[in-house]
Amino acid sequence: MEQTYTFEFNHHKATIIVPEHPNGEWIWKTEFLYAFDQAEQALLHKGYTRVYYSVSDRYGSPRAIRYMHAFYQYVIQKFLLKPKCHLFGFSRGGLYAFNFALYYPECVASIYLDAPVLDMKSWPLPDTVEQEQMFAEFSLNKDTLCNFHENPLDNLEEFFSLQIPTLVIAGAKDSLVKFSENADVLITYCNQHEIPLEYIIKPDCDHHPHSLENTAPILAFVNAHKTGGVL
Repeated sequence: MEQTYTFEFNHHKATIIVPEHPNGEWIWKTEFLYAFDQAEQALLHKGYTRVYYSVSDRYGSPRAIRYMHAFYQYVIQKFLLKPKCHLFGFSRGGLYAFNFALYYPECVASIYLDAPVLDMKSWPLPDTVEQEQMFAEFSLNKDTLCNFHENPLDNLEEFFSLQIPTLVIAGAKDSLVKFSENADVLITYCNQHEIPLEYIIKPDCDHHPHSLENTAPILAFVNAHKTGGVL
């Protein structure tokens, strides 16, 4: 039977769900651990450990990524996990997943982005609590946001030079994290530069629901990039 561990690491909450027969492979969902998690549940039954570390409201900032790396170093030792994780970045979690992979590619086996925020000029929406949090984290304001060039979409060339297997799933009618300003820009970049990318566009889907009713493509993607080897 699976076991769930909850604890604090560097003053941030962590949740680790260990399957009955762990194989050392692990999924690190960077936000919204239990939301639309049918693929993660299926992978748990296949031996994958599920990991979450709450550095919320930091929008994938350099400080958040430093916290994540310290947690990564702890968790692979404590829970006997393999050195490379499978990152799942849903919505704003895409900021954390993309930036962690960009800074620490040696720690990442694959990355799955679902309706991801990839440009903070597009989301958070103006005059919201989320935008104020993002401004505070990055020392920005409405006047300086246009000059901010550290979004994932600003770093596509560097990111794809790392050759990390990437899956993108998004709704073409996403009205919250606009598809045309986020996931579609990444997909178009890869198509224009003939970069291998797996992607699924849900033509009539808004921001929710995330994932897929039939999770087989997600499971196949993750399983295809298992790290192998011994613990």
